[in-house]
Amino acid sequence: MSALKKEKLAHNFFSLGLVQAINSSLQLLVIPHVIAKIGADGFGVVAVAQVLMFFLSTLTDYGFTQTATRQLSINRQDLNKVSGIFSRVMYSKLLLSLVSFLILLLLVEIVPAFKEHRVIYLTAFVMVIGQSMLLNWFFQGLERMWFIAITTLVGRILFVVLVFLFITGKEDGYRFLLFVGIGNIVAGIAGYWLARKMVRLRLVKVTNSELKQELKEGWPFTVTNLSMNTCQYANVFILSFFTNNLIVGYFSIAERVYFTLKQVLVIFSQAVYPRICLLVHEGRSALQHFYKKIYLPFLLAVITGSFILFLLAEPVLKFFSKEEAVHSVFYLRMFCLVLVIVCLNIPSTLTLLAMNRKKRYFTVYTAGGIINIVSNILLASFLQSQGTIIAIFITEIFITAGVIYASRRFMLPIAAYTA
Repeated sequence: MSALKKEKLAHNFFSLGLVQAINSSLQLLVIPHVIAKIGADGFGVVAVAQVLMFFLSTLTDYGFTQTATRQLSINRQDLNKVSGIFSRVMYSKLLLSLVSFLILLLLVEIVPAFKEHRVIYLTAFVMVIGQSMLLNWFFQGLERMWFIAITTLVGRILFVVLVFLFITGKEDGYRFLLFVGIGNIVAGIAGYWLARKMVRLRLVKVTNSELKQELKEGWPFTVTNLSMNTCQYANVFILSFFTNNLIVGYFSIAERVYFTLKQVLVIFSQAVYPRICLLVHEGRSALQHFYKKIYLPFLLAVITGSFILFLLAEPVLKFFSKEEAVHSVFYLRMFCLVLVIVCLNIPSTLTLLAMNRKKRYFTVYTAGGIINIVSNILLASFLQSQGTIIAIFITEIFITAGVIYASRRFMLPIAAYTA
């Protein structure tokens, strides 16, 4: 890989790393304050509502992080095509947002637990709107990750200010997700302004056939992403049916720390994905060389960091929840092991995406989502939160083994990189 490409990749990783540093630092400020004001049980209610919003957000995102990012990466030099891709995606997101809101209204009416906290769920939909407006997929496809950092900073600072000003008691829990959404809406507006300045971006007319084609192209990735979100976010949702808000709150505290760490894996994947989309056209050897030089050091860093956090789990959690930390230590230590398992599937997953092997990608992650739901329901009903942890292990091991097997014809196993 040339020095220029290495510098570009390092710049992308740094930019996305800055995004995560911003998110993590501000989360360290916000979560202890929120838990102190609304309690661990109140935080459990908010966590369950947030899970539903993640699923609806996945529907509105509709796999565009994979499909549109790939299209932009390939066609980045043609400004007319860039504007066409942008317009098709944004019009599709508008339509999907309306569908998502109708789904939410239906769920609030028929699910008693949702109906009981109607205000939280309806106001939380602003989070879905804000997520649909973010242009991270656009900047990622053009490898302008620095703009993601700028817009994220704007949105997160606003979110933190609103939380500290207006969440002052237990009755203010519904405002947490509302403020997440407001921050994302502002970030989305800032992103659109930057995009127009950067590439003279413009909205163009989109035909019904183009919208249908865009939705058809993204459907396999949408189902797969919903399956992935099931593996990641449905744990709290299912656990809430077999325990109480307090136990869900304790579990959520450890899970939030895990999700924060998992974003490092997401950053790495987003930073290298556009480059992998280009390398797959150069042949298997170029792709394998890239993974050997870039991925292996990253994997070792993740293993080292996970081990350190495993040892320091209790003092880390005490920062978030003081005397409640002891209830979450076991969960966090198990999540440290899960993090390494997830990291092992990165090369195979990105290779399947870059080569547009939608069927294989879809099959593995959809099966993983089904396994997650079934194992969670069975194990959580008997073992509660410990059963949920076991279900997470089963799911992530299956997915990692599945994508490695599915990509075996396109790349060598990870162990061969060291040869």
